[in-house]
Amino acid sequence: MLDQMFGRFFSSQWIVFASLLILLVGLSELAWRMGFASSRKKSEADKDSGTVRSAVLALLGLLLGFSFAIAGARHEARRGLLVEEANSIGTTALRAQLLPEPHGTNVVRLLREYVPLRIEAHREGQFWDQFATTRKRSAELQDRMWAEAGAAAAERPSPITASFIASLNETIDLEATRIAAKRNHVPGAVWLLLLCVAGCGLWLVSYQAGTSGRHSILERFVFPVLVAIVIALITDIDTPRGGLISMDERPLLELNETLSRASATTKP
Repeated sequence: MLDQMFGRFFSSQWIVFASLLILLVGLSELAWRMGFASSRKKSEADKDSGTVRSAVLALLGLLLGFSFAIAGARHEARRGLLVEEANSIGTTALRAQLLPEPHGTNVVRLLREYVPLRIEAHREGQFWDQFATTRKRSAELQDRMWAEAGAAAAERPSPITASFIASLNETIDLEATRIAAKRNHVPGAVWLLLLCVAGCGLWLVSYQAGTSGRHSILERFVFPVLVAIVIALITDIDTPRGGLISMDERPLLELNETLSRASATTKP
């Protein structure tokens, strides 16, 4: 439940940053004003709050580093899978040319339709209806390619046909693996805990500044802005779509161009 909720919220990194900025700066400003209003009623508890504040800020730093490490590792895994899928599709296209006709030509034609769908599926959000439609079309093309492979194997069984079937099977498996990696994000419970700790840390820092009577721009505005930037950057790495960090699609784009160029040269 939390994962789906945060997944939909993180669909646009700019909305995430704007929302965090308003929330954290507003919370910090509210805490400062409440602290400033009660500055004449300082007690020993107020003086000892520095220990609690330091502990909460240390916990916030730990959670930020933990979330960044998870998001970075999964981003690298998704990038590696994209390259593997592009290589697998390219190998399948080359081996398809060795199949008996018309199966080889049919498979290459289907692969030319398949690659743009894989690019489109990567760009769509996992909870969008368009993503489900793209997956359905990809599955249909996979079934048709598998049918061509079965027909070629029945017509002329050979090591070449067996190697083509192995590469086609790897291509289909990588599609499922990439979808699983696309859905593998920082858990929603971690995001919720991170936001709660960030809010508590900013509240304690700004409240203490208010009780001390300091009109500090650093504690009231700069610190919450920095925290919002870091969290938004982590969400951008975790869900790379339309933000500052994007997945390098060049392997699939170059493969799509190569297949299209090969199709143009084979036409009479």
